[in-house]
Amino acid sequence: MPAAAQTPITQSPPPDPLEPDRPDVTNGTHIVDVGLLQMEVGVLRVRLGPGNTIFGTPTTFRVGLTDWIEVRFGGDGFVSATDPVAGTASGIGNVQLGAKIRLWADPGGIPVLSILPAINLPAASSAKGLGSGQSDFTLSLLTGTDFLTRGHIDVNYGVGLIGSGPGLHRFSQHLLSASASAEIPGPVTPYLEYFWLSRQDPRGGIVAAMDAGAIYVITPRFAVDGGAQWSLSDAAPSSVFAGLSVIVGNILGDHGVHERQRQAMKRNMARAHKS
Repeated sequence: MPAAAQTPITQSPPPDPLEPDRPDVTNGTHIVDVGLLQMEVGVLRVRLGPGNTIFGTPTTFRVGLTDWIEVRFGGDGFVSATDPVAGTASGIGNVQLGAKIRLWADPGGIPVLSILPAINLPAASSAKGLGSGQSDFTLSLLTGTDFLTRGHIDVNYGVGLIGSGPGLHRFSQHLLSASASAEIPGPVTPYLEYFWLSRQDPRGGIVAAMDAGAIYVITPRFAVDGGAQWSLSDAAPSSVFAGLSVIVGNILGDHGVHERQRQAMKRNMARAHKS
């Protein structure tokens, strides 16, 4: 009597390595997988001039809602600013809300073009000089592509209305940035970035800077990073930074992609057992 046919068991594919949007200015087109919560947190020390420094703890939470949209909530965290004349002021920084929306993907499903609208809420104290006291509104166009055999480049163009201070008109701001990375054997991915801002305040000059660093992917759900920025214009600051990115978990339950994969595997195992 012939043996019964065995139903193949579909293995749930391992999770793709997380792709953080930190630590550089440029955002990638990648959207967090459906249902997953990804947290990105760092420390940042900015030097504006002799005795003039800012310390911050930027944090972002990203949640994939569908294959084409993720929502994000974040902020500057705890901020401490030191000025040789005014002294040191500290407090909570501004809060950001945004969404990354995929507009176009290649046949393999990799996003090629995305947009990122965001609003910066004035949670930081304007009285202490930690913020303008006004909301900022920005919209960024994100694209990227692989090049050569191991290289990847992301390019952003953004435009925004930036707060000047209580009772003052907002000013327009333009951002252009490009970040190139190289996939080398092992878990470390180095990158080099250039970015240009039309201005950071109504009467300010052009801000141009470069930064370089690396992302070390320890596991598909955990990575650390670090790097430094140096100024290319008088209005640009220099800084050093470090941080980590982690996928906390599936917060949408059985609505997430990975949960659907687990349920499919359980059904296949049940059919195989009945056979």
